[in-house]
Amino acid sequence: MVVKAKTNFVGEVALEMESPTLKEVVIELSDRAGFPICSPDSGEIQGDFKIYVNGVEYENIANGNNIALKEKDEVEVTMVILAGG
Repeated sequence: MVVKAKTNFVGEVALEMESPTLKEVVIELSDRAGFPICSPDSGEIQGDFKIYVNGVEYENIANGNNIALKEKDEVEVTMVILAGG
């Protein structure tokens, strides 16, 4: 199946995956970006990222980052950019 993911660092991508979980999608996005978004072992977010599935922040989803994604699910990963002054 194809999972659509939108980011503010690699743009929008379509990932062809069989029975993907949110963790697998985030790890694939990490590989494409060249930096870790989450730990491959624990799935904990590394750094300042917000992850959403269908507009719901991933921390608020019952099964956390191992939720199984469905065909029409939309994943958004946003790198939070902080500026100082």
